[in-house]
Amino acid sequence: MKKPILLLILAIGCTFTSCKQDDSGGDGDLLGTWFLTTYVDNEGEEPADECESKNIVRFKDGNVFDYQYHTTDNASGDCIEGIHDSGTWSYLFDRKVQLDYGTEGRSDVTVAKYKISGDILTLTFDEGNGEYHEKYKKE
Repeated sequence: MKKPILLLILAIGCTFTSCKQDDSGGDGDLLGTWFLTTYVDNEGEEPADECESKNIVRFKDGNVFDYQYHTTDNASGDCIEGIHDSGTWSYLFDRKVQLDYGTEGRSDVTVAKYKISGDILTLTFDEGNGEYHEKYKKE
């Protein structure tokens, strides 16, 4: 009788340990440099133009990230480097990441869902008026 009870306890223990899900996002998933490829909202999918494709997000060890945005000057058509700064990031539960763009003691926190498929990172933002997605390709 002791043997079946022991096997039952082992089976239950294996069930609970094998079903544990890691919600941290998996350290290292986001690390690296990502270039913008596509913007998607409720109006559809818009590929990044030559200038926008220079927009990057670089996730680094130590929970620091760099970001750089470019815009096209309407008058000249030149690509202009806009914001280039750093912030902090951290994994949250349920495949979410918290991004703090704040500088000089001010916090500017955004939470995004993320999905990595091969070398494509999709960040999904919801700012209260509907979701939009930014897709990035890893360098």
